[in-house]
Amino acid sequence: MSIVKGNELGVARWKWRLLEMLPGLMSWGFLIGLVVFSFIAIDVVAIVIVAYAILWLFKLFGYSQRLVTGYRLMRSLKALDWRHRLQYVTKPEIALKQVDELLSEPNLTSVKRRALKPYRRLLEQQLSNNDEPLDPLDVRHAIIVAAYNESRSIIEPSIKALLDSDYDLDRVMLVLAVEERGGPDIQRTANELVEKYGEYFGDAWVATHPADIPGEIKGKAGNITFAAKQVTELTAERGIDPEHVIVTTLDCDHRVSSDYLAYLTYIYCVSDERYKKSYQPMAMFFNNIWDAPALTRVIATNNSFWLLMEAMRPYRLRNFASHAQSLKGLIEADYWYVRTIVEDGHQYWRMYFTYDGKHTVVPLYTAIYQDAVLADGYLKTFKEQFKQLRRWAYGVSDTPYVIIKSFRDRKIPWSKKFVQIFRQLEGYFSWACAPIVLAIGGWLPLVASQFNSAEIVAHRLPDLTGFILTISLLGLLGPIISSMRAIPSRPDHVSWRRNVSMILQWILTPFSLIIFGSGAALNAQTRLLFGWYLEEFDVTAKHRVEVPPEDANL
Repeated sequence: MSIVKGNELGVARWKWRLLEMLPGLMSWGFLIGLVVFSFIAIDVVAIVIVAYAILWLFKLFGYSQRLVTGYRLMRSLKALDWRHRLQYVTKPEIALKQVDELLSEPNLTSVKRRALKPYRRLLEQQLSNNDEPLDPLDVRHAIIVAAYNESRSIIEPSIKALLDSDYDLDRVMLVLAVEERGGPDIQRTANELVEKYGEYFGDAWVATHPADIPGEIKGKAGNITFAAKQVTELTAERGIDPEHVIVTTLDCDHRVSSDYLAYLTYIYCVSDERYKKSYQPMAMFFNNIWDAPALTRVIATNNSFWLLMEAMRPYRLRNFASHAQSLKGLIEADYWYVRTIVEDGHQYWRMYFTYDGKHTVVPLYTAIYQDAVLADGYLKTFKEQFKQLRRWAYGVSDTPYVIIKSFRDRKIPWSKKFVQIFRQLEGYFSWACAPIVLAIGGWLPLVASQFNSAEIVAHRLPDLTGFILTISLLGLLGPIISSMRAIPSRPDHVSWRRNVSMILQWILTPFSLIIFGSGAALNAQTRLLFGWYLEEFDVTAKHRVEVPPEDANL
């Protein structure tokens, strides 16, 4: 049973169906409307398409600028010793004095200077808030690594990355959350890994999620919820305050940066109402980027940079893939919703309405490295890539929940709720429509004019939109340059010729956006439109990763 079928809000079925059909009706209505009006009102369609192209021209340059800024911020903050900074969490005035002394040094490197400035702003904010910071020594981490039936070669490097953390692992609980339905092999692998590496953590165990629990779909949410409840039981037995426990969820191919735990601990300790927040590191699909096909590399790089661009506007951030939050917040929100395949995005809304709109996602400008989609052969890889993006696009299924909860929650001002509803609808609408309109919209009136009296505007429109899109290609310079600097060094087994294809691959961007962008989004919305629900989590194929995360340039 999926979220769209699992209407726990007690709304009449016809109302719920109407709201879940709304995104598909908007997207298909707009696309079909452009085709129809191209035959009966060419001028109107031309104005719409030109306006849309100009809008996205400005958006693209804005995205590119935020990407470059975000990338430089990540590179700069990497230079900070967050573990050292933790000792000054309860003494920000001393830390601020030290930072000012460092900034006054004439020989300070530009990278270090850029890193200290955002850190200084954190200290100033902490002093102005007059909030009581949490002592880092009181913090405990629970790392939940979710696995289904992946091989040891996929999971073990993720655990090794945790071992390389610049943090005291005695304060870390490692939970390998595996599925009973994954078979005996994954159970044996998890037990062997805990036996081998468990001694390096404060606690380590295997949490086996039983199969076919009533009310749950076959998805990640049930697995990590089962594991998180075990964390709750253990901390309760030891008398640990749930607000002092930070829970991070990882897929089994996710590799944390060495500074992740210390950085997260610092931000968590100095945050006000910390348990009402989520903490979002940057997902970078670079683990096996050199081994993936060109088309998959483009998609993986764009996906990596999209979250970073959004992080430069934190008010727009949503939970995605790996994220962290307080155990207290998890308990009060009743963990994750076990009847949806999009547990990360839906978790944002659960927290948002649990705390009557007083929930934000705090960006962490540090990377968690993940696998690009890679399977046996190109065809299977592309199929797996489409299924992964369709699953992400299925976050559109949250629309009825968001709208209904907005109407019912009277503590959130309508000005804020309207913005949230608009972003929910506009985001998935643009995902589905923008690539198609920008790629072929300019030719619609020209084709339609062949069936009626020729219009000068119809013949000029392709040239005009083509000119606008040509200018917009300059906006790709930011992603291209950033990608070449951010990805790991080329491994020895990959030919130097791949460096050239890493640049030429960007000509595939329009194709990837239409097939794997619009196509995946329209597929998800069409399923909701007709009630063809996705009721099982499609586990993305994962192959052995060749490049360790420490080789990446972030």
